Amino acid sequence: MQDKKEIFNKALQLHMKGKFDEAQKIYLKLINKNISNDKLFFFTGTSFLQTNKYKEAIKFLDKSIKLNPNVPEAYNNKGIALTKIQKYAESVENYDKATNLKKDYVDAYLNKGISLRIIKRYKESINCFKTCIKLKPKEPKIYNNLGNVYGEIKNFNIAVECYNKALQLNKNFGEAYGNRGRILSRYNHHKLAIDDFEKALKNGDNVDDIVGDLFFAKMNFCDWENFYKFKEQIENGINYKKKIISPFPLLSLNDDQNQHKIVAEQYAKEQISQISKFSRMFHKKNDKIRVGYFSPDFRNHPVMHLILDVLKNHDRSKFDIYGFFHGPKEDELTDVVKKYFHKFYNVYEKSDEDIAALSRENKIDIAVDLCGYTKYSITKTYIKGAAPIQINYLGYPGTMGNKYFNYIIADKHVVPPSEFKNFSEKVLYLPNCYQANQSKVKISKKNFNRHDFKLPNESFVFACLNSNYKINPIIFDSWMKILIKCNNSVLWLLKGDEKSAENLIKEASKRGVNKNRIIFAEKTALDIHLKRMQFIDLFLDTHPYGAHTTASEVIRMGVPIITIMGNSFASRVASSILKNVGLEYLVTKNIEEYTNTAIDFGINKNKIIDIKKYLSNPSNTENLFNSKKFTKDLEIIFRNLMKI
Repeated sequence: MQDKKEIFNKALQLHMKGKFDEAQKIYLKLINKNISNDKLFFFTGTSFLQTNKYKEAIKFLDKSIKLNPNVPEAYNNKGIALTKIQKYAESVENYDKATNLKKDYVDAYLNKGISLRIIKRYKESINCFKTCIKLKPKEPKIYNNLGNVYGEIKNFNIAVECYNKALQLNKNFGEAYGNRGRILSRYNHHKLAIDDFEKALKNGDNVDDIVGDLFFAKMNFCDWENFYKFKEQIENGINYKKKIISPFPLLSLNDDQNQHKIVAEQYAKEQISQISKFSRMFHKKNDKIRVGYFSPDFRNHPVMHLILDVLKNHDRSKFDIYGFFHGPKEDELTDVVKKYFHKFYNVYEKSDEDIAALSRENKIDIAVDLCGYTKYSITKTYIKGAAPIQINYLGYPGTMGNKYFNYIIADKHVVPPSEFKNFSEKVLYLPNCYQANQSKVKISKKNFNRHDFKLPNESFVFACLNSNYKINPIIFDSWMKILIKCNNSVLWLLKGDEKSAENLIKEASKRGVNKNRIIFAEKTALDIHLKRMQFIDLFLDTHPYGAHTTASEVIRMGVPIITIMGNSFASRVASSILKNVGLEYLVTKNIEEYTNTAIDFGINKNKIIDIKKYLSNPSNTENLFNSKKFTKDLEIIFRNLMKI
């Protein structure tokens, strides 16, 4: 009969070879024979950690520590398991115990720094990584993690320097290339980001998601080389349940609402798996309904411009309105909106769990997320439970893909009943357009002419002032056909950067259109941006991700827009706006009808004059710009929810 020590050693050998499950079975057999040994418990716990069974890992590591409290590795491994189940404060305590026993324990300092970053204790996290550097100055993963912290606190330059250092130490460090690429892309350095994503794909493991990052960087850059190859690869990856793209970039790729749901569900599932416990707390009914609006965009941002009047017009006799701002920087418009809230909190540096707890502390009845899966998302806040009722609205045109969002606010055009199956939320309909708008906005009083914006006097001006990432070669083909058929016309596009403009000129030339017919609008203040829209004859919407805020802006300025009503929420916003101002005939069914309609308007300018005259009558746009009525309609939804 084998000696117990011999059996244990056999298990250790299997463990060292990476055969964790086999080793684990032997460890458990020994434990079942009432063998109580700190090393046996330690390796059993470690095997559970390595097989992603974190609660079991903690149980056995605790037994090991009880028998021998002087093993730093036991505290470190327990800390890792606690981190995995989002018990970050406890994980930090265990890393501290590990480093108290072993002052030069680099891995424990590194792991502690990661936990501190997650709970947004950034200064402490940075100090941990700097301690690691002193102990092990040539370890690339330390610099990579330090770069992640500086990236989160928006210290772009230092973040990039950290990734640069990591890559100097290991030129094949795929993860560092990917992280640097994401920072560069976020700050619109798309050419450099593309280079990094390509190197990440070449050097990294488990880099399927980099494909989506690379695609989106190229779209921002108007670099359409291999567009159709990317489209096929990403769509096939989604069908095979690969984590290949995040929800927001997918909106620009296709019009498949089912795929949008699959990716959202996948993204949500990953986040939910990191949450130890859902903490939604129900409270006694308040005297007034407490609505919490959560957004990173209570600043100079399109979402702010849309929602401002709603916040101002809420009935204070029936509602208390709370603001939770999770954006990086307040500005002059933040100061404007603050006065419309009963209470306003800047929660940017708080953890998702702390934001949820703050919301519950304020007894918020209805949490309205105005961000979704866009930049600075705090999705985990809602998984932790911010309010009994949680709503997805306005900021993200698609499903969140998880059960923690009870509802999405829409209208019958953006989400028809046939699409309910592609939304995890229950759909709540507003009677008119789902999009909030201000009744009046500031428009520049300066007198401009076409030459101020480099527009020729006599030309028919087609325009698309949507972000560059919404433009793809399919819609661009249509635009070039339109220009060729309408001889005396130009296309006015929003300028991203010099390289994206250069790429668009190049693509026009490929299609036989002279570069002089492509004119770029520089970014400018909103009041001037609105005023210059008066020189547009016809706005050409993008597809599948169409104009949203911009669509209502051009209508406000009396400019017609043609759009393709697709299958996805993102493709249907302009159609909702047009239907609500009585211009349904500008909604087309496909790219061919869209192209022919635009050509017809370009040739027959009198039709444009008639539409502009129609839009100049405020009664024709009442459904879109009556913010007081809109707010009352929204409040009816909130009041009905509280009766359920």
